[in-house]
Amino acid sequence: MGFARTCSVALVGVEGVVVEVQADLEPGVAAFTLVGLPDKSLSESRDRVRAAVVNSGAEWPQKKLTVGLSPASVPKGGSGFDLAVAAAVLGAAERIDPRAIADLVLIGELGLDGRVRPVRGVLPAVLAAAEAGYDQVVVPEQTAGEASLVPGSPSSASAASAS
Repeated sequence: MGFARTCSVALVGVEGVVVEVQADLEPGVAAFTLVGLPDKSLSESRDRVRAAVVNSGAEWPQKKLTVGLSPASVPKGGSGFDLAVAAAVLGAAERIDPRAIADLVLIGELGLDGRVRPVRGVLPAVLAAAEAGYDQVVVPEQTAGEASLVPGSPSSASAASAS
């Protein structure tokens, strides 16, 4: 039915690994499944992302939703995937243009009210994105200075809300 992808970064120690975040919407009973070796805090993003999207004024898709984090073999944790998950879901639901997010790396935690909050590890995450050839990385406004420290860093944009 609907599909979108974007990227984020998993931190393994002090090294970053770019992770593709894919969202797929299909007809069926409304459900939200997160796959790809998420830890407990990342699994909880289902509730944070849903609340942030709704409280930002967007409609949550009432379909079967699967969000995949690839490569599945890399452990993923923390709330820094929230922004990418929200964007992928909104892209799959065609609330935003999926092409606009396909080549972005998105890093940030979402508050239940839709505000984007800072996360730890922005510097190694932006470094990993730059080394992987990404031109645009979106980080919380509070960490834009840290992101700009990466030599030859991709252009960093600040994020203000999930809407």
